[in-house]
Amino acid sequence: MSKDVLEFLRNHAPFYLATIKDHGPKVRPMGFAMEYHGKIYFAAGAHKQVYRQMVDNPLVEIATTGKEGNWLRLTGLATFVDDADLFDAAVQAFPHLGEMYPKGGPNKLAFFYLKDATALFMDVKGETTKTVKL
Repeated sequence: MSKDVLEFLRNHAPFYLATIKDHGPKVRPMGFAMEYHGKIYFAAGAHKQVYRQMVDNPLVEIATTGKEGNWLRLTGLATFVDDADLFDAAVQAFPHLGEMYPKGGPNKLAFFYLKDATALFMDVKGETTKTVKL
């Protein structure tokens, strides 16, 4: 887990997750990212299209931009983990998740990390300033 990657995501939310559907990209804003057992975890509603898109094609990319024009591109395979303790940790860190997705409610959060991920930190010119393997 790279603290630099997590810090950049948290400081520059929303960040944007790109998936594939019908051979084309689908992009949406995201805001949840947390460290858990040495990995950066994200979450999506298991009832949403984004979840189905990642199940069908787990190759995704996340990107966000800093205030000075620097940016981050994070690419990897969405790998889902079903862990009740992860849900509890997420709700403790982000209480609004518990309101949106109460335990035992009709909708469930699907937690994932990016397997075989590469993070590229870029400058305003698009030059890679740092590469991190996760």
